[in-house]
Amino acid sequence: MMQEDIVIAPWLMMNNAEQLSNRIKADLQETAREFTALFPGEAPVGWILGEDSHSLEARAYFEILLSTAAYLSHMRLGTLVITEEISSVATSLLRRYLSSYGSSFILSMYACIMLHLDAQLLHYYGKVPEGIFVSGEWHRPWIDYTLEKELEACVKAGLFQRIAENGESFIQLTVEGEALFQQYHDHLKQAGYLKQREQLIRASNFTNMEDYEAIMTQSFVNIRGYRRQLLERSGIRPGMKVLELGCGCGALTLDAGLWRLVGESGKVVATDISVGMIERAKRKLTSRTAPRVDFQPAAAENLPFPDNEFDAVVGMMFLHFTDIPKVFAEIRRVTKAGGKFTTLFGLSVPVQKDFFMEWFQPVVEQGLAEDNSAPLPKESCVPTIAGQYFRDFTCETVETVFDLSKVENVVRFVAQAGTLADLNSLPWKARESLFQVLIDRGYAIRGKYGAEGMKRIQPAQWFQGTVDKP
Repeated sequence: MMQEDIVIAPWLMMNNAEQLSNRIKADLQETAREFTALFPGEAPVGWILGEDSHSLEARAYFEILLSTAAYLSHMRLGTLVITEEISSVATSLLRRYLSSYGSSFILSMYACIMLHLDAQLLHYYGKVPEGIFVSGEWHRPWIDYTLEKELEACVKAGLFQRIAENGESFIQLTVEGEALFQQYHDHLKQAGYLKQREQLIRASNFTNMEDYEAIMTQSFVNIRGYRRQLLERSGIRPGMKVLELGCGCGALTLDAGLWRLVGESGKVVATDISVGMIERAKRKLTSRTAPRVDFQPAAAENLPFPDNEFDAVVGMMFLHFTDIPKVFAEIRRVTKAGGKFTTLFGLSVPVQKDFFMEWFQPVVEQGLAEDNSAPLPKESCVPTIAGQYFRDFTCETVETVFDLSKVENVVRFVAQAGTLADLNSLPWKARESLFQVLIDRGYAIRGKYGAEGMKRIQPAQWFQGTVDKP
């Protein structure tokens, strides 16, 4: 599914709902009914959500079509508008997938995901008012239908139960329901869905971060100086073809002058996983003369370029967000023998009793920081890995300073879009509640320590390696 650009991520529609015309919605609903007839499920999975298989399939296909269209528009094109062209592409992708692989897996996966969301809500809160559960407000706020049938099916199956307290009906998991939740959670983790969901949420938040450049400039003390140092260390000369990874809004590419280093006969190809960032960089490019720059969306772990394409690779503060061995392998593949990769990236901060730990204590208390799927690397991480991919390399650890006094920006950057915590265990409402708690605590911390007292030392590492070829 991931390879075919098919996603089950209906929460993406929360960013696109107002940009979906009634006509396109009706067309996708009609397509869903068509797919239900053409690609019926081979196994009856409707019982899971309390519906006959025909009704479940139609709803599943519709939400998958919407998810995929929203993914294409929001994540690939950097826009919130679902056009007829995008909906047509989503339809073609799903039709091709179903023709190639059949419907059983994708329909079963849809049902599994929805039941997992229902059970996760009850697992987290212990019990939930029946009206809240049925509305989906706390865990599936994107739905325009109720969950009454799902609730009745799960009660009948012995997975959920009703309890009465003070005249109000609550829903909670049974022992069997808790066991099934753990089974589904493990299944979705193994299938790669939970990792994909978290990556899409973070990438979506980055895409929507219109003020990313301002946040970085305000928070990262002397970031402009570090960009200049990176260019000085890179050894880039006129005539080179250079790849930049994690280019963001083009601060290194354009503002710091990377494009000037390659001269009239060279070229810069700048990439970022966030299409929103790429689109903002392109808008910046139109306001100045830098014809030797090409901005392209791409993940550093999967670069859409042929082997031996570039003379050098650079990147500023991106490596710690990636799967480093995969990125190194891709850099070695697309870079000519003897080419250099130069970067500055963040390192993990030793646990210390400072204002930051006091601020983000709720994250630690809930165990969300311990199982983080993408933590900052330790000082020894890159030196240990680099020898497999580079003929020779240098690493230099330095102390950078971050000003964290802009409370809401910090929460958005490190919690909502960054890698501070693994939030897969939290239902939607719990996520939003945690962010608000962190914002409130941040203002209290600033009142306690003052703005000047909210500057924090962040270790980082300069890295330069010479690409080795087999």
